[in-house]
Amino acid sequence: MNMKNESIYILKMGGSLITNKNEPFSLRKKTLRNVVSEIIASGKKIIIIHGGGAFGHPTAKKYDINSGKNLSIENQIYGLAKTHSVMTELNKYVVDEFIKKEIPAMSIQTSCIFIQDLVKGIELNADIIKLLLDLGIIPILYGDILLNRNGDFSIISGDTIILKLCESLGNLQLSKVIFAMEEDGLYIEIPETGEITLAERIEYEQINTLNLANLGKKIDITGGITIKLNNIKKILNLGIPVQLVNGLKEDNIEKALIHENVKGTCFEVPGK
Repeated sequence: MNMKNESIYILKMGGSLITNKNEPFSLRKKTLRNVVSEIIASGKKIIIIHGGGAFGHPTAKKYDINSGKNLSIENQIYGLAKTHSVMTELNKYVVDEFIKKEIPAMSIQTSCIFIQDLVKGIELNADIIKLLLDLGIIPILYGDILLNRNGDFSIISGDTIILKLCESLGNLQLSKVIFAMEEDGLYIEIPETGEITLAERIEYEQINTLNLANLGKKIDITGGITIKLNNIKKILNLGIPVQLVNGLKEDNIEKALIHENVKGTCFEVPGK
């Protein structure tokens, strides 16, 4: 197999898609099964990243992990380990869905291949991911704690993981990044009428001027839509298109992976 000549897809399972964020440590088992079945049905070579949802966010928020080391927070270092532990628990559910269907998939401990450096920023050793892809194994990463060489720590979100993967796997043929969400995509508000509508196609040059609609969604501890859009811009600059689809709707993920028409938001790379 010549991996460089085979298209690779990156799929983000949103934490709020596969868990119920209003109920700590709750799993949407049926949704997860459906998502996994669609990924398998697509037959694509894929890297999967999932968010924390009802598992990671409550614990990380309780101990304010994303803000870094704070001696005034009781048992924060325990909270750091606990945050990682609950994310590995969620990750096992995801991996096991593939294993039940006899599809080779492996958990990649995010906090062991990413590290923060004060000078170099976030560094990634992607060798393991490349080797797994070459073996025909699906690597499955997840939002996790991020250790800093200076002894501090924070959280690395699924979106940041995706960006760093795109930067590090540039010698491979990355076809598309797909975000599977619980909404159809990105909604904008028409200033003249106040109408809220789905933005189905967004050119790179339009991203900074989008009049985003406020749908009343809570912002999670890894940042809001502004951070997501900034990451998407950087991915587009690498020549990789991005698509947002509703993972709750049947066949959407499979259709996105095999390039069939699907309701959602498509971001075009510059110059396209």
